Amino acid sequence: MKKWRCTVCNYVHEGETPPDKCPICGVGPDKFVLIEETEAVAPVKEKKWRCTVCNYIHVGDTPPDVCPVCGVGPEKFVLVEEVADGLTDKEREALQTLLFNVSYGLYIISSIKDEKLNGMVSNTFIQVTSTPLKASVCLGKGTLTSEYVRESGVFGVSILGKDNHDLIKHFGYQSGRDVDKFKTLSYITGKTGCPGLLETLCFVECEVEQTIDLGTHYMFIGKVVDGDGFSKEEPMTYAYYHATR
Repeated sequence: MKKWRCTVCNYVHEGETPPDKCPICGVGPDKFVLIEETEAVAPVKEKKWRCTVCNYIHVGDTPPDVCPVCGVGPEKFVLVEEVADGLTDKEREALQTLLFNVSYGLYIISSIKDEKLNGMVSNTFIQVTSTPLKASVCLGKGTLTSEYVRESGVFGVSILGKDNHDLIKHFGYQSGRDVDKFKTLSYITGKTGCPGLLETLCFVECEVEQTIDLGTHYMFIGKVVDGDGFSKEEPMTYAYYHATR
């Protein structure tokens, strides 16, 4: 059976033709390419470019003229450094497909630097211990929010509800290097100085105790120091967002 890879999120579909719609990121069949099962010669490693606004990955010698996901130009792309993991491309794609079954929440991670605020969409926030209360988040090295967290040593987490689709677009499809993302939104200022969005379910704050370099990302492990609740609605999951976007 043929295998088709989504060029936006790398989801792999099995069938004679690509799907009408990617179940992960929602793009159409035109964004799928046929995966060759065998290669006569070892393929040349192509460069990969990551959009620093929405994290779309482009494969090619140069970044694209326009990001097909969020619309920014080539200046917002950075070259992805390949990290050896001992896997073939086929093995990696198969394992990535399995990981798409993991359930994630969606969050706005915020921080502060010199009284400037910024935030980004993330699905990597988790509680790691209960006594003491600690949590972690992984942020891409090229993001402005990651830079703020590293310098300030604090981060806030606004937990999204099922009605917060607009916040995903607001924080995910534009860069804080170009706009003040919090200028038009209602938020509280927490104990750490991080902003918490009032239209979300709740807000927690962490002080960073450990930073781990993961190659392409930093993992920030922090002590939970404060929080506030705003709503008791259902939380947004990654799967729900892509099914209803």
